[in-house]
Amino acid sequence: MVRAGACRLVIAGLCVAGGALASPAEQFGFGARSQAMAGVGTAVGRGVDTTYANPALLSREPRSEFTFGWQSTRFVLRADGPNAPGDLSEESLHGTTIGVVVPVPFGGFLEDRVVLGLGVFTPSTTLARARLLYPERAQFPVITDRAHTLNFAAGAGVDVGYGFRVGAGALALAELVGTVVVRTDTTGRVGTAVDDQLVTTYAPVVGMSWDFAEDTTAGLVFRGVLRGDFDVLVQVNDLGSLTVPDLNITGVAQYDPAQIQAEVGRRFGAWTLALAATYKRWGAFDGWQSPTVRCPSSQPDCQALVPEPVEFHDTVVPRVAAAYAFELSADAKAEVRLGYFWEPTPVGEQTGAANYFDNDRHAIGLGYGVELAEPLPPIRVDLVYQHQLLAPRTHEKRDSVASDNPGAPKVETGGHVMSTGVALGVKF
Repeated sequence: MVRAGACRLVIAGLCVAGGALASPAEQFGFGARSQAMAGVGTAVGRGVDTTYANPALLSREPRSEFTFGWQSTRFVLRADGPNAPGDLSEESLHGTTIGVVVPVPFGGFLEDRVVLGLGVFTPSTTLARARLLYPERAQFPVITDRAHTLNFAAGAGVDVGYGFRVGAGALALAELVGTVVVRTDTTGRVGTAVDDQLVTTYAPVVGMSWDFAEDTTAGLVFRGVLRGDFDVLVQVNDLGSLTVPDLNITGVAQYDPAQIQAEVGRRFGAWTLALAATYKRWGAFDGWQSPTVRCPSSQPDCQALVPEPVEFHDTVVPRVAAAYAFELSADAKAEVRLGYFWEPTPVGEQTGAANYFDNDRHAIGLGYGVELAEPLPPIRVDLVYQHQLLAPRTHEKRDSVASDNPGAPKVETGGHVMSTGVALGVKF
């Protein structure tokens, strides 16, 4: 009976660990044009991309538009060393994007000044994933786990005049909470009762832009912390003389730090150039794991195991992008896009038992878009490819780390992240 109860308890824990959440917009940018231009868009964004990049720019859109897109991302990561696994097998990301931009038909002062936007990225295999990240396992949680999630952004932009625009919105994802109760029923069999639910969590987005000179725009956006936790309480009751403390299957499935992005964009005839910098407050993150057994308030020094702390620090991500527009015909125009950003890792060197690997990333985006006008159907097609190169990094373990640790005595990490996408937009 005790063995059956233990097996059921383990199975319950594994079920909780198999769930998923993340934010691909924070890693790649939101929308085909923004991704091709390395995540810029706070000053030069267009369409549904601006629900994430800067909702103030929604007010530039004079017509309603519906967008449907597809994105695929492949992770090629490695950890090389005497005990390291070498190439890591990571699940690819596939998903669709749906976006809507709708001007609000107000009258008076607000006529043609208010526009609403909604954008949703949906992974094809999961809506939410929550994994218990065993610290000794070789892994890249900042890069891989945060990409597999539903990405929801909604906002409104208002043109207040004199070149100023303001906007606000929200990002959203889900948290998993619940209980698993293991007990003996009236027949003497050990069973489990599971009660879990998804709870929505939000982060604010506030932005503004200013056309402070002819063909020149400055933009500023703030995005709050977007954090998705999972917290399932496992209770074991009525197992005779066996006493099992409450177990907390808990941790952080998704974490996007609070961030501020500033950007300046300028149009030189057919050219659009943009410079941006994103400050990310990673230093406020306390890690993915929480204690499984928590000490009661009456016995704070019960010596329950505490996860090894993970060192995080704030980062600044510089970005530069360019776009060149040209006419294909009297009723069709095209745009070629190029962008680059450098993202320093927020994770410190892994010198202890944990192997939460992460590297600085160099990213290049390429894109091409075609937009048709009347008398042709008012449609737009965008293509994008973004390649992220992980700069080589070496982690050297302390002498106290076990010799069979996958990172001992030292390990070199690196790899590539490759993302491809296409989007179709229809104006009406």
